[in-house]
Amino acid sequence: MGRKKETADQNKAVRYEAILKLIREQDIGTQKDLAEALRKIGFDVTQATVSRDIRELKLMKAVQGEGNFVYRSEPKEAEDQRVSAAFYTLFATSVVSVAQVLNQVVIKTLTGMANAVCAGFDSLPWEGVLGTIAGDDTILVITESEQSAKKLADMLRGFQKS
Repeated sequence: MGRKKETADQNKAVRYEAILKLIREQDIGTQKDLAEALRKIGFDVTQATVSRDIRELKLMKAVQGEGNFVYRSEPKEAEDQRVSAAFYTLFATSVVSVAQVLNQVVIKTLTGMANAVCAGFDSLPWEGVLGTIAGDDTILVITESEQSAKKLADMLRGFQKS
């Protein structure tokens, strides 16, 4: 029994190394994608195993490029990853609509949620954003240009719960 556990622990350590290498070298945004990547390199894993590995490795999702979320583990990015993951969750569960008007983006939230969503928004770097104002259920984002507002609104719509 002791030998089996030792082998299982060694296999887990090898799998963990493979996961960390995969997320460094590829943009992997879902558990399904990670499981498929692991299978391609010879690991026979289930979705439950991948889910547990992600939790045990304390992987976070971080914004990549045009608003896509990917798994990351770099310690220097850990705080940013926690903030971006928390913002994404809050945004997806609290935002009702996103509209663009000229160089402004109007974000409607559930009653009482605008300040929390806005605080999360303000903690992240957004290209072209000049400032924000939040009320009870509305956030006004002012951007540098109409083009910046359109790009931001399109990205934010992608974060909404379907």
